[in-house]
Amino acid sequence: MTKTFFALAGLQRSGATLLSSILNQNKNILVSPASALFRLMSMETAAFDAAENIDHRKDEGIARAIANTPHAFYADSEAEFVVDKNLNWQTPNGVSLLKTYIAEKPKIICPVRSIPDILASFNTIITSVKGNEGNSIDKQVQIETVPVGALADRRAEWLMRHDKDIPICLNGMKLALNPDLRDIFLFVEYEDLISDTKNQIERIYNFLEIDAFDHEYQNIVDPSGISEMSPITGIKDLHKVRPKIEKISRKTEDVLSEDTIRRYSGLEFWRKL
Repeated sequence: MTKTFFALAGLQRSGATLLSSILNQNKNILVSPASALFRLMSMETAAFDAAENIDHRKDEGIARAIANTPHAFYADSEAEFVVDKNLNWQTPNGVSLLKTYIAEKPKIICPVRSIPDILASFNTIITSVKGNEGNSIDKQVQIETVPVGALADRRAEWLMRHDKDIPICLNGMKLALNPDLRDIFLFVEYEDLISDTKNQIERIYNFLEIDAFDHEYQNIVDPSGISEMSPITGIKDLHKVRPKIEKISRKTEDVLSEDTIRRYSGLEFWRKL
């Protein structure tokens, strides 16, 4: 079966796992956990461009090899439509790989959310779940930030450094500001996904140009096999999906200082598109 590939990127703590769990109810769709496909395709490109391969014929061979990688990667899945999840797909390198080797007009689903709300959500999951006291984010926060102010604000400062995932994803998504690339992105607001789930899922089907499916929006389960403990952050339940669709995070103003909220407000450029 010939597969059609799409991408899932967007911002952390914005409902990607919930969205994946719902779409995976459709046996004709596979939404992956965080995938190695992006890195694998990047490494293939880099290997071909390496100095020791300078004399290799620059013909269609490498293009065929890289273009076949997604099909080989997902050969054991019977799903016709694959939505590969990786935070790098919406970066310039990711979009270039998609356009060159997957589709001339790729489609990237980007779950998004207010930046202060994302920062507050990280703080909530760290402080509310037993066992998250020794997470790696807090270890770096203690080392790399000035020990002044509340720990929640110091976490926010660390998470918003230029080399961390939130700014990288945020800047990558700004490719949508290019009129020639705007239509390859679908932004799905977290608040809308929680409060108007059915319509947001229908938006995604329309965007992907896939026939609609009768999804279940109660008793949600996550079949993806995502690790209970995040191997990178050491945060437990970071990707946990609850059976009932609801927002339970604390109010942002109860978590972060006014200064932190003000500093990271107004970054939601997609709302002006």
